Amino acid sequence: MGILFMHNCVLCGEAIPAEDGSKAMICAACAREVREQYRCTEPIRVPGMDGCAAALYYTGKVKQAMHRFKFNHKQHYADWFAAQALPLLAERLEDWKPDLITYMPIGFVHLHKRGYNQAELLAKPVAAAFGLPCRATMRKRPFTPTQSEQKDFAARQKNAARALLPMGNVDLSGQSVVLVDDIITTGSMAAAAADVLRKMGAEHVYLLAPAKTPRRL
Repeated sequence: MGILFMHNCVLCGEAIPAEDGSKAMICAACAREVREQYRCTEPIRVPGMDGCAAALYYTGKVKQAMHRFKFNHKQHYADWFAAQALPLLAERLEDWKPDLITYMPIGFVHLHKRGYNQAELLAKPVAAAFGLPCRATMRKRPFTPTQSEQKDFAARQKNAARALLPMGNVDLSGQSVVLVDDIITTGSMAAAAADVLRKMGAEHVYLLAPAKTPRRL
């Protein structure tokens, strides 16, 4: 039938002709760059986590696309970023044996201003793909400064340690929980989340994200 409509590549913004029912969200050139440049291959360790996985390096086009997803109301980008994380969880199902998918909370002010929690948008399709429940388990402590405002690793750790609170009446006793976040940076907030989830009864806690900040050499 030829070209039915056009949509834009998540990474570069160039128009993609949708032919023959194709639902590709990135163009062929960017798909090649993802394979060759952006795949995260390094082991990831976060205190308190039984395992961690991230799909892409948070740099270049991936970083720009994540910024648009978080701050420019590109909620539909969640489908592409979640799709990058799905194979990672599929590879680990036998080891992680997840009972529940949860997600990193954001503060009320940011939620009100943005209108959505990007981690929640990522977690829901991941949970749906594996037939797992997805629910909020934590909330941000009011008036907690953002991690990006902290000047160094020590400041991030201190800020993260008091940033999260358990959601009332959520019992995670004996469960294996996968925490979905958008970006793994220092891991300070994820470590704090692991501590909260374990205090709520979680037996195992794992971290899954579509992106990770590259290590400085």
